[in-house]
This record gives sequence, structure tokens and C-alpha cells, in this order.
Amino acid sequence: MENREQSDTLSSVNRALTLLELLAENSGLTVTQLADRLRTGKTTAFRLAKTLTERGWVEKDEEMRYRLGPALLSLVPPDQLGQGLRHLLRPLLEELQDATGETVHLTILRGRHVVYVDQLISPKPVHSVSTLGGRSPAHCVSPGLAQLAALPSEALDWVLDAALPPYTERSLTDPGAVRAELQRVRQRGFAINRGAYRAEVGGVGAAVLDDRGRPQAALSVCIPAYRMRNDDLTAIGELLKVKVVDAQQRIRLHRRPLTELP
Repeated sequence: MENREQSDTLSSVNRALTLLELLAENSGLTVTQLADRLRTGKTTAFRLAKTLTERGWVEKDEEMRYRLGPALLSLVPPDQLGQGLRHLLRPLLEELQDATGETVHLTILRGRHVVYVDQLISPKPVHSVSTLGGRSPAHCVSPGLAQLAALPSEALDWVLDAALPPYTERSLTDPGAVRAELQRVRQRGFAINRGAYRAEVGGVGAAVLDDRGRPQAALSVCIPAYRMRNDDLTAIGELLKVKVVDAQQRIRLHRRPLTELP
């Protein structure tokens, strides 16, 4: 009996890992397609996908197709995230710093946090510094809000399903309030943080999207709270919108085969 239970457990683990591998190789698969490729029944495939979805390792889109979810990124060490993007987008960070004079960041959404993969520090006497590989709660910082606003509904539901801890009096802790703020982010095309994570620091961020409109990274400008003025924030936000379009074009060209490049 014990050997049989162990065999059943190993079989389930093997199927779950195979399911993840299938999703890594495809842009999205339905339950029927998963069942066919796993050579199992639709009920079994559904249960596997549902379990992985509840853990955030898999997500289901509006077309009922399953894809890899945000929690899988938690398995990747911070120092291995975003190295290619860091090299590719560094010129844009330099342009942003030249234009604003403030600290600029490149971040990647990792589960419920953003990870800092590159930064250029402001030359001004008062500035903010983050640790490369360090994390900030996505719901409290501008690059996090910008990327959350671009997530599919199932992935966003997973992020907001956990408790949202407060860090300052400006932190949003109610999922409904976060959703309302994300709607404002979508409308204007960039996010603004006015001290929701650290009271003395705010910023403006915009998401770099892939061809499906999902977040790959975010560019952001970090500003001491006393230097934040509404007109400046709007101008920085509009500048970021231009830079993320440039970033998306750079990524797109970089991924094309050399024979297709002009």
C-alpha cells in the first residue's frame, strides 16, 4: 500500500512538472490541450492546473488558456533576473537621468514585489538609493503599480488575495482601493507614488510591455517627497511613456533573428 501511495504521489508530481514545461513551451493551452499532451483525463488536467493556479505558478487568461504565473519568478535568485534587460535598456536609463536629474530604476515584477535590477543614482545632494536585487512591495511603489496595472485579471487577483501590509499612512491596504488606483494608472499610462512605501520618497513609473500587453519590466524615476510637484510628475510621466515605447522597440528588435534585421 505504501509503495502504491508513493508511486501515485510521484506520478502527480511528474504530471505537474510536465504541465509547467508544456506551458513554458507554448503561449497558452486549454484544459483539453493539456489533457491531450499529458495523456490524461480532462478532470485530472483541470485539477493539476487549478492547484498550480491557486499557488500562483499558473494563471488562466480571458480565453480560458493556462499560462505560467508570476509566482514562478520567486524561484529565480534576484541577481539572475533581468541581466539582458539591464544591458539593453541602460541607455534609456541614462537618458532619463539626464532629463530629470533624479535617481532612475529598472525593475521586474516578481510575485507581489518588484526587484531592482539596475539604477542610476541622482547627482543631487539629496537622493534615494535602492539595493540591486532588493525588493519593494509592488502595491506601494510606482514601478510596481505600473506593472500590476498591466497584469491579466487572474494574476492580479492572486497578488491582491494576500494581505497588503501598510508601510506609511499613504499605503493602500484595501484591494478595492488598489484596483481603483490601477484603473487611474491605466488611464494616464503611468503610476505615481507619493510616499506609500517610504514616507520621504516617491516616484513615477511606467511599465514596459511585451507583444501581448503584459509587463516585462518598468522604468521609474525616484524623487524625494519635498521635490515632488504635480506639474513635474506629469511631465516625467509623459517622458516615461515615450521611453517605454523605445524600450519595447529595443526588446523587439533584439529578439528578431539577425536575418530579419534591417
